[in-house]
Amino acid sequence: MDTAVLEIKELSYAYDKTNVLEQVSFEGYPGELLVLAGPNGSGKTTMIKLLFDLLEKKEGEIRVFQQKHSELPQKKRMYYLSSENVLPQFLTGDEYVRMMCRLYDTKVDEELYASLIQYYAMEHRMQHLIENYSHGMVKKIQLITAFLLQVDITVVDETLNGIDIEAKEVSKVLLRKLVEKNKLVVMCTHDLELAEQIGNRAILLYKGVIQETVDLKNHPRSLTDIFKELIGFKETDYAI
Repeated sequence: MDTAVLEIKELSYAYDKTNVLEQVSFEGYPGELLVLAGPNGSGKTTMIKLLFDLLEKKEGEIRVFQQKHSELPQKKRMYYLSSENVLPQFLTGDEYVRMMCRLYDTKVDEELYASLIQYYAMEHRMQHLIENYSHGMVKKIQLITAFLLQVDITVVDETLNGIDIEAKEVSKVLLRKLVEKNKLVVMCTHDLELAEQIGNRAILLYKGVIQETVDLKNHPRSLTDIFKELIGFKETDYAI
């Protein structure tokens, strides 16, 4: 197996003495779509914010290409598609995309850019201010940027939620194309069916603890069934 490009070692984090992550360890490899799956509140987003230094690490180690994740050269090898609408409202979509390419020292491939705009049906919106975008349009701008940058590690935090069906299907295809270029894609999601459709490996998180790691290309049971068993979910426990 290739050398890991992402290493999470015994990572723990707490908010106001409430544990969110407890001794979490895993690795990510080039040419892999790694899924971090679990319900809301399981610690997925906290882990990603720690990776991108949006929260201060408390315990454990994060390494990118065997180096500290907080070093600038390592940061420029990663791109984060946040689940939140956090893009600058005063820029147009086109201005944002080109700004990000400059920040990552990436020359805009104009032919690819034009194709991506068409794939996501944004031809008539790229020159509009982001403040006038819908939730789905913001997500499309993030995705267009990611597929232009094609960095070594792309992290997707629930970004496929809120976009239309065609854009979601396009994104699945392009994420797989990115993986085929020997990049690592990390997708955080509570959509277990989506994880099964496009992932290579899934790490199941529940209450901040890794419950199980599943090879998605070679497993007989659905992630939903595995997760129900892990958390002790029984349909007979519920009634109205």
